[in-house]
Amino acid sequence: MAVAVTEDRLSKMREVARKRQFGLRVVLEELENPRNISAICRTCDAVGVQFLHVVHRGIYPIVLDKRTSAGSHHWLTVIQHPTIEDCLNELKAMGFRIYCTHVDPTAKDFTEVDYTGKVAIVFGNEGHGVSEAALKLADERIVIPQVGFVNSLNVSAAAAIILYEAFKQRKKAGLYDTPEFTEEEQNELIRMWLEREEAISQSEK
Repeated sequence: MAVAVTEDRLSKMREVARKRQFGLRVVLEELENPRNISAICRTCDAVGVQFLHVVHRGIYPIVLDKRTSAGSHHWLTVIQHPTIEDCLNELKAMGFRIYCTHVDPTAKDFTEVDYTGKVAIVFGNEGHGVSEAALKLADERIVIPQVGFVNSLNVSAAAAIILYEAFKQRKKAGLYDTPEFTEEEQNELIRMWLEREEAISQSEK
């Protein structure tokens, strides 16, 4: 039996769909810790990112920590890519600028780049960061300034900080006021979310 959906629930989905950002995307390159991936999913949902691009040793689906994600991964469109080159070249062909997070003297302060266009932000592996291949394809290298002894942040914390800067800029520019998805695309998102809710409900019985 299908799960009954209240008008309040549908209204919430319509509101969320209207604010989803086509032009803000996240790329995860070879992340290994399920809690980090799950926390990033949660932040993506919070700031309206719909598309999460994943390069993960050819493995799909990615492993998640359900308690950390709080179910947020169900609302995202996860796109698997065989290599980082395939992922970034595809995004560049779609008109996206590529920002790679990287601790580097030449990297720009993450608050000094523009997130109001079509932007994909690349976060790399917990141990060695983004690959050289990713850096070669990047339009910008960005870094979070720090003044402590350990010049690095947990990748999920870094993602939250950077994505909320992107959220701030895009909100100020009015990009959450005018839908980036067409009405048909919004309806397709809602259909996907309803199907996933139904699947979750059935699996819990």
